[in-house]
Amino acid sequence: MKKGNFVLLFFVFWATSCEITQLNQPDDEEEIDVVEGPTVAPTSTAEFENLFHGGGQRSWKTISFTFMGVGGIQDCRLDDSMTINADGTYEYDGGANLCGAEDSERVRTGTWEVTNDGRNIVFDSGTVNEYTADVTGAEDDQIALSGQYIGLNVSGVYQIN
Repeated sequence: MKKGNFVLLFFVFWATSCEITQLNQPDDEEEIDVVEGPTVAPTSTAEFENLFHGGGQRSWKTISFTFMGVGGIQDCRLDDSMTINADGTYEYDGGANLCGAEDSERVRTGTWEVTNDGRNIVFDSGTVNEYTADVTGAEDDQIALSGQYIGLNVSGVYQIN
C-alpha cells in the first residue's frame, strides 16, 4: 500500500494530510486563538468509550490543532469530521477542502480500539496504517489527543459534532 493511502485517523489525518508549509503561521502582530482542551484523562476504557461513541455512533470535529508548537488550525481541516461507531469502526470524511499529501481521498474507513484503561486509541491495528494516539483529556463533549508524526509532536482537541 502506498504511503499516500495511509489511514491514520483522527488528529493523525488532520496532522499528516497537510504539508508543513500549509500550517497557519500568524504574523507576529496577529493573535493566536488558543483552545484549551480537557486535561483530565479517562479513568477506564468503559468511561472513555462511552464518551467516544456514546453507545452507538458519534461524530467529532476539530476545534484546535497544533503541529510542533505552531498554533491555530489549517483551513482545510475546518470541514473534516470523524464518525466513531460502537462496533470498533470509523469513517473519516476529509470534507470538500482536502489538504493534499496523504489526504487525497475524501472518505476513508478503518478500525479503532481503546487500550491502556482509556489512555490510548489504536487505529487500524495490525495493518501498515496502525497508529496510536494518546488520550490526554476527555470530558463532557471534548477529547484531547496527542502523538507524533514523522518524529514531530502533534496534538488536537475534538468536539462532538
